[in-house]
Amino acid sequence: MMKDEDHEEIGKILGSKSQIDYVCEVYKGRDVEQPPSPSDHRFGRFVAVSKQIEEKQVEFVGTIYDSKIVDPDQGRAGSRLSSPEDQELFHPSYVDEKKKLVGIAFLGYIESSEEGAETKKHCIPPWTLEVDDVVKKLSKEEMVSFHEFEDGIELGYYQNLLEIAGPLGKDLLSYIVSRLKEERPEEKKSLSLIEKNLEFNKMIEGV
Repeated sequence: MMKDEDHEEIGKILGSKSQIDYVCEVYKGRDVEQPPSPSDHRFGRFVAVSKQIEEKQVEFVGTIYDSKIVDPDQGRAGSRLSSPEDQELFHPSYVDEKKKLVGIAFLGYIESSEEGAETKKHCIPPWTLEVDDVVKKLSKEEMVSFHEFEDGIELGYYQNLLEIAGPLGKDLLSYIVSRLKEERPEEKKSLSLIEKNLEFNKMIEGV
């Protein structure tokens, strides 16, 4: 049983750009009694959204891959989170105040039945989230558990994350792998192979 502090809410879903690419508005002091700290919504932070779907509890699991600070007094230009065609997604919510937004790539889900049986998958969730769904940070133990399968540590979302995170994808995956190596040293050999593949791809792109 995880402690309450391991499930602190960091914000709410503001909108989406695809089935697994969502935007979260980070809570401010006026939204909650204890607003999240910078480390709670940092690059690479694993997060989750829990929903009741078809009599089952489903936890959508994702990671923060980008961020954006919005200051209406300074205009709305210069954003990685929103390309020109996406600007309308953000306009209604921040015309009157400063906000911090983070991009979340949802990498899979954990489905729990009423009997307590648990199914964990690294794939595109077949369901969608809703505006105002609450985003909570995952504990270190939960982050590691999401990657543990019968055959060892897996990153079945590898390609999906690269596509969503774009130029930040390889650095993000490297960061995730390094954290998993720290927590699961017995999986160092297989995780090192993933690291070498990422380093090789970076080198090829730099040529």
